[in-house]
Amino acid sequence: MNPFVFQSATMTVFYQAGVDEHGEPVVKGTTYRNLVNTVTGAQIQTVAQALVGLTDFAYIESVKTQKDLIGV
Repeated sequence: MNPFVFQSATMTVFYQAGVDEHGEPVVKGTTYRNLVNTVTGAQIQTVAQALVGLTDFAYIESVKTQKDLIGV
């Protein structure tokens, strides 16, 4: 079986940036690159909540996207 080799990872933080003219939430996301391969989900959530906490917006969720190379 060929191993997965870590290439890169990003974190996208989603937050509610207000409401539209119909009262529906406006969801926005910001992506941060260059995550280390050892980061845990709990660490991502902590950082994401801290970043959104610096604004007046409400934190919704964060997503980690990882790219791995499958060796031959």
